[in-house]
Amino acid sequence: MQKIVSTIILGVILVACKKEEVKINPMESDKEIVIKNDIDSNSEVQHFNFDRLKIDTISEGITRKWFHGEKGQMTIFNLKKGAHIPLHKHPNEQITYIMSGKVRIKTIIDGKETFVEVVAGEVIVFPENVPHEFWALEETVDLDVHVPVRQDWLSDELPDYLKKSK
Repeated sequence: MQKIVSTIILGVILVACKKEEVKINPMESDKEIVIKNDIDSNSEVQHFNFDRLKIDTISEGITRKWFHGEKGQMTIFNLKKGAHIPLHKHPNEQITYIMSGKVRIKTIIDGKETFVEVVAGEVIVFPENVPHEFWALEETVDLDVHVPVRQDWLSDELPDYLKKSK
């Protein structure tokens, strides 16, 4: 199931990056993804096994695997119950799909705090620069897509807010 979701999300990223046509059949071999790209014929298709990516340990309760293309990125966070990602914002749209588990999320828009619980199978979309914060209410797998690529993740140094994660 994770492989199917990951393949579909990859297709969403490619479409969001203004590719004209994306043909993905997640039920077929992961070695056969066909992409028609008439917009930028110099682009290369990236193909790799997500399960073999390096695991970054953010804190005792949080790990992540992530990759990025030219214009977007995808991350899978594994959150232990009680894990906390502190309040932060970024100039990227963020699409969060809770693959399993449950999180409580705080957002702040126009100075108003809002809390929502997001459970397995649900999606929440954060527009750019909207402050948000996560608490894992149970063991959770969270798939995030950011467009454009998070520049603050490209160095070996964690962003300040992630250094404060629990």
